[in-house]
This record gives sequence, C-alpha cells and structure tokens, in this order.
Amino acid sequence: MISPPGWMLKRPGILIPVFFLSLVHTTAVSQVQWPGTASAALGGAYICTQEFMCSSQNQAGLGFIEQSSLSIQHSMPYLIKELGISSLSGQFISGKGALGLALSTQGLSGFRQSSLWLSYGFKLHSDISAGLGIHLWNSTIAEQLIYAPGISFALGLQVRIGEQWKLGARLFHPIVWSSRSDQSGEQLMTIEAGFSYSFFRVAWLYSELHITPGASLIIRNGIEWILNQQIRLRTGICSRPFTYTWGISLSFTKWIAEFSFQFRTDTGLSPLTSLTYAW
Repeated sequence: MISPPGWMLKRPGILIPVFFLSLVHTTAVSQVQWPGTASAALGGAYICTQEFMCSSQNQAGLGFIEQSSLSIQHSMPYLIKELGISSLSGQFISGKGALGLALSTQGLSGFRQSSLWLSYGFKLHSDISAGLGIHLWNSTIAEQLIYAPGISFALGLQVRIGEQWKLGARLFHPIVWSSRSDQSGEQLMTIEAGFSYSFFRVAWLYSELHITPGASLIIRNGIEWILNQQIRLRTGICSRPFTYTWGISLSFTKWIAEFSFQFRTDTGLSPLTSLTYAW
C-alpha cells in the first residue's frame, strides 16, 4: 500500500493539495516544525547543540551562545517545491543568557501554516543552562484568516562536564491548547534527552532519545568532523522513520553557510539550506 506521501511523489500535481490539507488534522500542533540545518545533518539531533536555530530547538542552548546571530533557512521536504518551508531565526545575547525568536511559514494557494517561537535561555551556573520557549501557531485558509490556532511551551536543560561531555534534556509541549478539540496535549508531549562527546579535539558525537506516550521510541545519532576553522562535515541517522542525513558548514568571517540533506526510506530526499550572520 502506498502512503499519501508516496502518492504525492508519484503524482504531485494532483495530490499535493489533498495531502497538504491533511496536515491540519495530523500535525496541527507541530506545524512547520523542521530542524535547523546543522541539526538536520546530525540525524535531527539538537538536545546538546548550541547552533543558530536553538530558539526553536533546545532553548537551553541559548544560555551558552557566544555570539548574537540572524539566520534564514529554507527546506524543501521530499524535493517538492510547493511544500517549501522558510524560516527566520534570531538569537540575541542579553545579560547571562540570550533571547531568541523563530518564525516559520509554509503554504499553498488558499492554505498556509505559520509558527512562532519566543524563547529565552540563561545560565544557572557556568556549566548549567536552562531555557523556556513559548510556541504559537496558526493556519490560514481562503475563507478564514485564523484557523486552528494554538499555543504551548517547552522547557530545556543543558549541562557541561569538562570540555568533552554535554548532557541535555527537554520537555516538549507538556501542555497544549488548540482551537481544534481533536488535539491532545497528552498525545503530543515528548520527553527528549541525550548527550554529546568530543574526541580527538576534531569531532563531536551526538546521541539522543525521544519518548512520546503511546508511540515508539525515536533514537537520533550524529557525528560532526571539524576539518578546520572554516569547514565542518556532519552525518547521522534517525530510527523512526529511518532517515540518513549528511551536510556541510562553511564559515566566512561573520557569515556561516550550511547545506544539509535528509533521506527518508519512505519519502526520499529533503534538502535544507541556511545562511547566518553572527556578530
């Protein structure tokens, strides 16, 4: 039996609108949730990262960032341009922590989904950071400007142990309010935990576990090689659905360009690109 994404890939001109509208029912709360370009290349791992998209990932990472930044990102799920997702993310150092925001949008003619994260991360200790993110989302259809809005939040924590180890955890959407009565916060709450380990001073290993009540466990693993100050290579896997990922990061003074790819066994290739300005 061919899944709806499979139909979409075989006959995109006819079936994209039908499949896309089905997202209202199946993923209304997690609208426009797509990983940052760097974490996407690490099998989707982000619990212990402090990269430029942590405003919408583990907000505790904001407490450890050393530069303010602005990022733009575009992803094309399953290589279908009609489903392109565009994001604007900002992280701004403030006192012992940092403020963050992340705005994402995707849509077809007559239907659009938008998502906004407002986040803050702060240091509790030189090696401990906590974070809070408020998540708001909405859909717009031709007949209705505000359709299926909702709000939730996430809590994050990161701990550094020496120069090699990082531990992280996040409680994702523990309480959800949505105008759609068929959305349940209990079903969507996820507990995420993981670690990262640095070895030989040229590589980082990432591993994390996502637990959602009533669903199978998800394991994400990734590795990052630091070739030099300008180039980083990344690769990883995700257990469900099985996904192989890879990518590269290029640094040019205050600019960082990143390119990543995710290959899912059920839907194929999804590229992501981002450009960041840091100061």
